[in-house]
Amino acid sequence: MTVVDDLSAPRRRKNVPSRITIPQAKKHSLWGRVAPGGNGKTSLVQLRALVARVREAPGIQLFDAVEAGVPTDVVKLIAKATGEATSVIMGMAGVSQTTFVRNEAANKPLPDVAGHRIMGYLRLLATLRKMLDESGDPEQMKTFDLEGWFAHWVHEKLPELGGKAPADMLRNPEGQRAVEQLLERMRGGLAA
Repeated sequence: MTVVDDLSAPRRRKNVPSRITIPQAKKHSLWGRVAPGGNGKTSLVQLRALVARVREAPGIQLFDAVEAGVPTDVVKLIAKATGEATSVIMGMAGVSQTTFVRNEAANKPLPDVAGHRIMGYLRLLATLRKMLDESGDPEQMKTFDLEGWFAHWVHEKLPELGGKAPADMLRNPEGQRAVEQLLERMRGGLAA
């Protein structure tokens, strides 16, 4: 047998399975209670609870949650709670219908980039909730539909963002920071 014959001959390893399976990552505790079933009111309560967890979580926990993977159920929960079509939330996250359906069927999380965008959306919602809690009238806040307002506002093109919508700015951390800065200026009553 020549060296060439030896290199091209298939090698059989002992005790190696013919098919390698990759274990599913464990769902992070931040996402643990997300289940988009039920009616819109139930979904709204679940979204508000998720936003509260995002608001209270330290940065490292948010990092770990995104690294573990954002479940497709979060997209469905946001859509149901805000009245948006799931396809609109998927578009904002930058994930195609095909990828979303494939990942959902395989019980896999969103692609990394989409997960970061969804976390950006949740963080902005948490920032707004905090602003309202700190500066708003508690009685008016009980009836104000923050999630519905935000779902509309996030798609408006704003001159303060160079004619871009906040949803467009979720594509990267710098854009997310620009929207957060805009919200801070709004809180302070400064011209945005």
